[in-house]
Order: sequence, then structure tokens, then C-alpha cells
Amino acid sequence: MSKKNITPALRYFFKKLERKSDEIYQAENSKNVQSHEVPFDEVERFARAIMTQNIFIHTVGINGKHESTILTKAMFSINKVVRLYYSTTLDENDQGYIRIRPDSEQQLILVERLHGYRPMPELLYASLDECHVIRFFISWLIRRIDWDKTKVNHLDLYKEFAEIERKEVEEEIAAQEAIKQEAELKNAIKKHFPDKKKVPTKVITGQ
Repeated sequence: MSKKNITPALRYFFKKLERKSDEIYQAENSKNVQSHEVPFDEVERFARAIMTQNIFIHTVGINGKHESTILTKAMFSINKVVRLYYSTTLDENDQGYIRIRPDSEQQLILVERLHGYRPMPELLYASLDECHVIRFFISWLIRRIDWDKTKVNHLDLYKEFAEIERKEVEEEIAAQEAIKQEAELKNAIKKHFPDKKKVPTKVITGQ
């Protein structure tokens, strides 16, 4: 290619293009670094698991009166947003739900309360740690469980949990018993077969 094609004007133009392109590239990279995906899988997994159980919570029903509602009907988990409705009355001013969602801009998981007509979110809790968010949500939920209808021993996942706990205890007891038996065996061996003391060899000197 002839150098004649690259006139001073084109050289200046491409220099400007390079500089602007680099600025845009760096800005996009900076934005990507600052907006890492907020971890939310454990929160979703927990929500979807308890939704399958016969857990009932106290809510306000369609007629505005107290109801005991199973989580399957009160709780939803879609597209990284968990919602739990504590009020489903037809009066829009009294409708309300708890919303849990990741916020990439703030790099936090937010627990919000939305209540009334065109509600504004009220921040209840925020953390980047999924475990902390789950603990907060569990505390909120337990205070609203209908214990007359919710029977822990009847929950399928609780039965699995109890079985795992039982097996872990049995394995721990078996491991401790094995350690105890090994120690007793070593003590018995030492008792019946004590180590022979080394007898010093008599040095014979020349006559």
C-alpha cells in the first residue's frame, strides 16, 4: 500500500479513533470489574426447597381477614428474585410482600418489603453473604409460621435431614469406638509383651 494513501488528515483521524477506542474499552472493562455477578444460587436453592414443603404462614387473605397460607401459594422464585406474599387482600393499599434479589450495582443481596399501591421498596437487610441473607430470611419466616398446621416431623425434607443426622451420629460413635478398641489393644500388647530391656554388653579387656 502506498504511503500516499495515508494523508496527514487520515493519520490524525486514525490517531483520534485509536484514542477514543481505548477510552471506551477501558471504561467497559472497569464497569465489568465493578459489576461482578452477585452470588444468589444458594438463596434460590433454599427458597425453592422450602416451597415444596407443607409449611404454612400467617397471612392476610383476599377478604382482608387472617389466613393460614401454604408457602407453595405465597412464595415465588423467578429470574433471581424471591417473593413471599404476607398479604394478598383485594385492597391494593394493604397488599404486601418480601422481595429478595441481587443488586449488581450495589454488589449486594437486598431484602426488601413492598407494601401498598405502587409500593416503594423498604430495605430490611442487605449483605453480599448468601448465608447471612438466608439467616435473616429464616428469622423473618419463623416468626410467621402457623404452628397449628405446620408439623415439623411431617415435612419430607426434615425426614431426610433427621436421617442424615442419625447416620452422622452413628458414624461418629463407630469412629470413637474404633479408636477406643485400638487403644485397648495397644495397652494389652504392652501389658503382655513388654519391651525387653537392652542388657549392656560386657566389655572383655585383653589380659
